[in-house]
Amino acid sequence: MEKQHVAHQTYRMHLRGKEKHFWKCNFGISKLADIPLEISGYKSIDSEIDDQFLLYLTSRVPIIHGIYLKFTNITDEGVKHISTVTALFELTLRDHKNITNECLPYLNRLTDLEYLDILKTKITLEELPALSQLQKLKELHISSESTDEEYLLGKVIAMKKILPSCIIYINYKSYE
Repeated sequence: MEKQHVAHQTYRMHLRGKEKHFWKCNFGISKLADIPLEISGYKSIDSEIDDQFLLYLTSRVPIIHGIYLKFTNITDEGVKHISTVTALFELTLRDHKNITNECLPYLNRLTDLEYLDILKTKITLEELPALSQLQKLKELHISSESTDEEYLLGKVIAMKKILPSCIIYINYKSYE
């Protein structure tokens, strides 16, 4: 057990292998000491960003205020990595077909969120009540295959009981 602890300490003191390559190629950082502990945000659209990318980023940068990802290769596993950061106020995960209801427990850990965009993901209206811990949420964007206004309004009313200060947008339409 002691030997494992020592190996972990060595890992933390130097960047090595794939992680070193990651930081050098993506951020021009070659030394562990140069990795910031806080960043205002990260944005990527239509890119090869994947779960491994988020693992490296979130394991070294504990505070990220905003993440905007659209058309990348992340899945529920990537959302799990995102859930480890603190002070995340804005999160956009738009257009990710591999983000499903399975990631809701991880999203629910992001209690500082004020803005969440999960439009065009596989997250469904029926499962939204699982986000009950996001009491600071002011704006939520989600898709629905249903266009039945009565059905949609019923889901919004149920969510307003859980998140009373949140404006919910379904398929780009505002429900206050």
